[in-house]
Amino acid sequence: MKTLLIILAVIGGIIGLIFLGLVIATNRRRPKFNNKGFTLLEKNLLTELFDLFEPDLSNKLKKQVEYFEPKRKWRQYWEKSMSVELYGDNTNPLSDELRYNRRDESKLATIRFKVNNEKYSVEFDNYDGRLWGWKIRPNPKSIMKFNSFELTSKKINTDPDSFAQPSFKKEKVKEVPTFTGWISKLTEFDNVKESWHPIGSEFLGNYTRLIDSKLPDGYVELITQTEGLDFKQFRILGVSEIYTTGLDDGNYYHLAEFDDGIIAIKEGEQTGKLYYCHYSGLTDELSSDFGKELIEKIKNTTPQHGV
Repeated sequence: MKTLLIILAVIGGIIGLIFLGLVIATNRRRPKFNNKGFTLLEKNLLTELFDLFEPDLSNKLKKQVEYFEPKRKWRQYWEKSMSVELYGDNTNPLSDELRYNRRDESKLATIRFKVNNEKYSVEFDNYDGRLWGWKIRPNPKSIMKFNSFELTSKKINTDPDSFAQPSFKKEKVKEVPTFTGWISKLTEFDNVKESWHPIGSEFLGNYTRLIDSKLPDGYVELITQTEGLDFKQFRILGVSEIYTTGLDDGNYYHLAEFDDGIIAIKEGEQTGKLYYCHYSGLTDELSSDFGKELIEKIKNTTPQHGV
C-alpha cells in the first residue's frame, strides 16, 4: 500500500509539473497589452514612413502616432518576427479629422533595412482610415534600442488617401461549364460542387495589383474560365478572394485550400513558385506549375471516381 501511494504521488507530481510547464509556455506566448511608448528602432522606422508621403498625409500619420504612443497597444515577439497592433482609447477615440480615406484592411508601406549586415523588413498596415500596426521580420528584439540602421529600400503599397476599388460580386453558374486545358482534368478526381462566372477585365486589375507576387500561369489560365472552384475535399480561390496568412518568414497568398493546408505563393517573389503551407506550421517548396502541383495534391487527398 505504501509503495502504491508513493507511485501515485510521483505520478501526481509529474502531471503537476507538466501542467505548470504548459501554463508558463502559454503565458510566455500570450500577447500583452501595454501603454508603453515605442522603441528607438520603431521611432526611426516611423520617421522613414512619414517621409514617404506628401506633407498633409505625413502630418496625419505623425498625429496618429502621437495619439497612439501613450495608449493601449498589443505587442508580441514571435520566433522569427515581432507584431504591434494599435488599439487606442475607446473613451477618447482618434479624431475622424486624423483619419484618411482608405478604410479597408490593407498594407500601407514596406521598409527594408540592415543592422550589423543582417537584413530586416517592416510592414505597416492600414485599417479604418488609420495606421493599424506593423510587423518586423526577423525577430528584432536584440536591436530594438538601436538608434540607427542602413536603409535599403522603402515603398508605398497602398495610397492611404485613395478609396478602395469597387468589389467584384461573384455569381454562380447554373450549370458547371466544360473547362479546357489542364482544368478539364480536375473532374477526373472529384465532382465540381460550385463554379462561378469568370471575373471581368474591368475588375481583374483591381485585384491583381494588390498581389505583390507573380501569379502562376496555370492559375491565371483557371481564372479566365471560372472565378474559383469548390469540390468536396478542397477549393480553389478566385482572384477576388485571395488573402494572406502571415508566417514567420513572410506572407503567403492562398490559391487553393485543403483540410490540412494551402497551396500558396509567397509575397515579394516574382517567379510564380508555389508552396504548400501545412496548418501544422511546416512549409514545403513546390514548382511553379499550378496545375501539376494541384493535381498531385488532389491525388493524395481525394480518391478517383470508381475507386
